[in-house]
Amino acid sequence: MGDRFTLSLRAYTWVAHAALATLVLIVLSGAGVRLTGSGLGCPSWPDCRGTFLPELSSHVWIEYGNRLFSSVVGIACITAGVLAFRVRPRRPDLVRPALVLAGGVVAQGLLGGLTVALDLSWPVVIAHYLLSMTLLLAAAILVWRVRGGVGRGGDRWVTLATRVLVIYGGLVIIAGTFATAAGPHAGGAGTGDVVQRLDAFGAGTLKTLIHLHGHMATAMGVAAVGLWAFARARGVRGTLMLMLTAVCLLIAAQGIVGLIQYHNALPAGLVWVHASLPAVLWVSLVWSWAAAGPVVATRPASDRAARSTRAPLPHRPAPDPPVHQRETAS
Repeated sequence: MGDRFTLSLRAYTWVAHAALATLVLIVLSGAGVRLTGSGLGCPSWPDCRGTFLPELSSHVWIEYGNRLFSSVVGIACITAGVLAFRVRPRRPDLVRPALVLAGGVVAQGLLGGLTVALDLSWPVVIAHYLLSMTLLLAAAILVWRVRGGVGRGGDRWVTLATRVLVIYGGLVIIAGTFATAAGPHAGGAGTGDVVQRLDAFGAGTLKTLIHLHGHMATAMGVAAVGLWAFARARGVRGTLMLMLTAVCLLIAAQGIVGLIQYHNALPAGLVWVHASLPAVLWVSLVWSWAAAGPVVATRPASDRAARSTRAPLPHRPAPDPPVHQRETAS
């Protein structure tokens, strides 16, 4: 194909945005399948009950519709992976996240089939969700780079604190998947299928994991607000402050939804919102990391003090000119 088919960066920006948008939407769609109890509406894969045109039933079409939309996600991500090599002028920094999208979405499809084959086994469901978060990470980085995002990188402590918050945020999301795995919404209720739940701590597993996740999320919220105030006090403005503001607002929304659902026996609608919002929160966290920029190395305080207090070099008089110059001058 050579250089006969190339793509401008502006055109590729649309491809990257499409991949990111579909990946966010598939998290919402997948959560909807689970919360409507339609996870086994199609007990076979990749077909549905031996056909690709299943009967018109709500749970069947909720699950099968999610699969059809997964195909759209796959096309968007694979297209992003392939076309990253055709962008002109060449952008090698786009290739790695684009390849993660292309390879990851294929793995996601296979993992989805395994999820159905193993009757919604909770470890596989968790892996399925976390792979979606990994794909969102790659897509968020890709969009950041095609849009020409530049990290601020001016304040070492703000950058380090932002990175700690992002890593901790990832751990909070992981903890949330375990709490969901112990919850009542296994994904098989609508079709009358019994799905095994996480019960590592016996009858109190759900309560224990909800409290653990809730306490971790509360600490994250406090840390996010503290980082926002710290960054503002250090003179940070622009994209990083915008992203940190988004993170604080999304954590607050998650906290409100989480408390309401907990005190109302985990209604499916609220759990769906609570399971979907982390997709947007995770993208905001990734962009916060990118906006904070690289960690700028600073000279140790002792070294700076030593340099500032070092005694000046003694003045040395200029040497006498050579003899022939003195004779010429005279």
